[in-house]
This record gives sequence, C-alpha cells and structure tokens, in this order.
Amino acid sequence: MSDRIILGTRKGAIFVDRVSGRWKITNVAHAGTPISYAACDARDGTIWAALDHGHWGCKLSRSRDGGRTWQDAGQIKYPDGARYIDGYEGQGDAPKAPKIKDATLGKIWCLAFGGADQPGRIYAGTIPGGLFVSNDGGDSWKLNMPLWNHESRGGDLSRGTPGQSHWFGGGATVDGDSAPGIHSVVVDPRNSKRILVGVSCAGVLESTDDGRTWVGRNKGLKATFLPNPDAEWGHDPHHVNLCAGNPDHVWQQNHCGVFYSSDGSKTWREVSKPDTGVHFGFPVAVDENDGRQAWLVPGMSDAVRMTIEGALFVAHTRDGGQSWQHQREGLPQQRAHDVVYRHAFDKAGDSLAFGSTTGNVYVSDSRGAAWHTLGNSLPPVYSVRFATTEASEKSPTGNLKQPSTSKAAKSGNKSPERKQRARATKKKAARKKAKPSPGRKAGGSKKSTPKAKKAAPKNAKNAAKRPVKRAAKKSAKKPKAKPRKR
Repeated sequence: MSDRIILGTRKGAIFVDRVSGRWKITNVAHAGTPISYAACDARDGTIWAALDHGHWGCKLSRSRDGGRTWQDAGQIKYPDGARYIDGYEGQGDAPKAPKIKDATLGKIWCLAFGGADQPGRIYAGTIPGGLFVSNDGGDSWKLNMPLWNHESRGGDLSRGTPGQSHWFGGGATVDGDSAPGIHSVVVDPRNSKRILVGVSCAGVLESTDDGRTWVGRNKGLKATFLPNPDAEWGHDPHHVNLCAGNPDHVWQQNHCGVFYSSDGSKTWREVSKPDTGVHFGFPVAVDENDGRQAWLVPGMSDAVRMTIEGALFVAHTRDGGQSWQHQREGLPQQRAHDVVYRHAFDKAGDSLAFGSTTGNVYVSDSRGAAWHTLGNSLPPVYSVRFATTEASEKSPTGNLKQPSTSKAAKSGNKSPERKQRARATKKKAARKKAKPSPGRKAGGSKKSTPKAKKAAPKNAKNAAKRPVKRAAKKSAKKPKAKPRKR
C-alpha cells in the first residue's frame, strides 16, 4: 500500500504521508523553487525532483534518504550541434522556409524509470522535444538521437537540407517561446525495450527495440485544429498512460477528446462523452489490473480552462469508455475554478490523488467514491505521484535499511517473521513478570508496594488498636480506594 504522496509544486516538493491512518503534510523540500515533476523510483527508493529555476535554469536533484537531504544529479544538456525546426510547415496559407534553431534545455517535463532488468535506466522528457536517457542512475545523460532525428520532425538536420517537420509547440511555453515537448514516457512492464512517448504536438511514438527505431502510433486519433483531422502527425496528446497489469490497454487524454486503445496503441478509438462533460482535460489515471478502468478530471474546454459549471468532479469508466460515472462526494460543487495538469493525478491501489493550479489537493482511499481535502492553500500543483516510505528508506545500493530504523517498523508494519518473534518476546516477558522473586509473594511488584504504603496512613489509628490478624482480614475484604482526579 502506498503511504506517501509527493507533490511537485510552484514552491517546492511537498511530502504527504499517511500517519496513523490519516494523510498529513510532513516535509517540504527545495522550498520556494518550482518543481516541474517529482517522483520516487520504486526500484531503489531514490526520490527525484526536476527543478525549474527562473535564474539558474533546469536542474535535477535526487534524495536517497526519503527526502531529508538532496544532491545534484548529472545535469541534462543538449549536445553541440543539436538543432530543430521551429514551427510547423503546414500552418498558414503559404509554406514558409523552415526556421532552424539551436536546441537548449527549456524544461524537464517528465521523468520515467526503466524496467527491473534495467538498473540505473532513467528517462527524461524535455522541451524542446528531446528524450534523454541515463544508464547510470542519473549521473550522466544522452539524447536519444533516433527520435531527435526522426523523419516526422525533418530528419537529421546535420546532413543538410531539412525535410518537412510535423512537430510544433503545444500550449506549454518557455520564456514565451512555444516548442514541441515530450510529456509522457511509458515503459512496458512486460518488455522494458518497448517504450511509448507522447509529444505535444506531434502524437504518440513507439519503440520496441530500446529506442533504436521509432514508429508513429496515431491511427484513429483526431486533430480537429489541423486542415486534415486524420493526419498521421501533428496530434496533441495531453497525457499517455497504460495498464501495468495488461499494457495492451493504453489511454490518452487528448486536446481533442479522450482516446482508448486495446491493442497496444496500434489503433485508437474516441471514447469522449461531451454530453456528460467527458471530453477536454489533461490527466488520465489507469487501473493497474483492469485496463478498461480509467479516471479523468474533466475541464470545460480549451477556451475555458476551469471546471464545468463551477463544479469539480472525477469521471470514472469501468468498460473502456462506453459509459462514464461522475464521482463528486467531498469535492466542491460551487465556484470551483480548478485546472488539473497532465501529471497532477495519480492512482495506487484503491487510492487516488490530484492537485490543481489553484493549490487544492484531494485524495480518495475508496477508488474515487469519496474524496477529502489535503489542502486548500498550497502552491499551484504541477505533479502528483504516489510512493511508499518503505521505498524511500532504501539505501543507495537498493537494499532496505534495517527495519528498526524504518518508518514502517515504527508504525508496526512488520513482516510475519518479525511479528512471530515479537509475540514470543512478549510471552517470555510476561512469564518472567509472573514468576515470584526471592522473598516476595507471587503477584507482587515494585509498583504495588507504594500503593499499599500510600493506603496505610488512612486507617493507621484503627489498625494500631486492633489485633494484626483482624486488621489484615478486614483490609482484604475492603475494595481498593480509587485515586482522586486532579
């Protein structure tokens, strides 16, 4: 069970832990610094934060002790000579000569972690449209060149005249500049060489050979803002996610609707229900076992980015988008203006959590049936990701620390073997306590002696006038006096 939520916000990484069954804010890291994305690598417990300094630029920071201390990781940098076509040649009435720009890092938009068979593998999706890969736990990074030089974005610009680019900027801007960006990187749990990326704006691309080659996966998508809505390229997925237990089920919340694939993204079908408010939005969460189940936080529209009729709700489907149910209990139904970004919604087991740009964070431990508020005055939330404090307590080598020092041990979350040893120790202590010590009657204790002495002065005069045996008999029948309340 996940017992930690990590929030990437405008003013730092905020940690929310489950304490005595209740969610509680416990720590703020990198206070005052925008965190575009924060998450925990479950393989070794390292917590990652993508810092978006206004002055110092983009940095990666990591913590290997649950967020208490942080160190700089290897920094991401575009290689010399990396260039891209600025804009989309299909825009406007007349084609224009492509404008070539040198690539510099504008934003680290998302992070993803490789499979269990890829220790040290980490991915970073960036603006302007680069997929960076690390194989040494983030100490060094390399740009994936086959994707960077893909024909859909003009090919290898270092070889001369560029081809036509179908990649262009979506809604995200860096210093007022709009450029394509990779916001979703999804690794297939069955086959870590299979990777899906979502590009805004271009579409979905897939690699089945560990990033050496890439193909487009946009059949069935609609791009109503293009002259040809059924174009192969130029789509604007807002977020791409899949079912961990059955990765053939893939979902995306798209600029032009909600789309679902049951064949591993080879084909998509639109499952929007505009008449019930399910159409425009950013994040999508998918059940870990049942790929037909998904959750969204819908918004009004592209032009009106706020809740529908001022009421906040989560939309849930159990049948692959054929029908949708609204989950509203515990969420504000009047004058709500929340916008939930693409990374600001997550699911783990029966728990779901999301945060908004207005600093509201909500969590449900009942699969969305009921929600309660974590905070209403937090900074704008950019990312929400579940983790476990047990994972965060792992050492840099990937081994768990001794149970006596972990939070799980302190909270009583013990393994069956430890519970059995604890019961045996408790029984042994009980037998030792029950056994009479030399010169003392059975059942006597150091604690009982002061009580007997304390009660003696009350009947001291009467006891002195009576025979000893009679006094002992009477005191045995009389109930022990209760201590007065103070």
